[in-house]
Amino acid sequence: MSVMSMRGGWSAVSTAPHDGTPVILWMAQDEAPPSLPEPVGFWTINPEAGVGYWQIFGDPPRFCSDRQIRGWKPLLHT
Repeated sequence: MSVMSMRGGWSAVSTAPHDGTPVILWMAQDEAPPSLPEPVGFWTINPEAGVGYWQIFGDPPRFCSDRQIRGWKPLLHT
């Protein structure tokens, strides 16, 4: 899916913040975007390996790469 074809407030994962800001993620295996604001994750870097990845909140937490994310949205603000 190209950046231009994303709708409904979703942005391409290539434009997601890589500064630790939590965001709503649209996982690549899901055809449609999530109807609830989940899953939520943030970009982090393993300082020993120098590798960046998404950490998904949950029990247990999950980890994935940009290739496993279709899009992202900022968290809702009240």
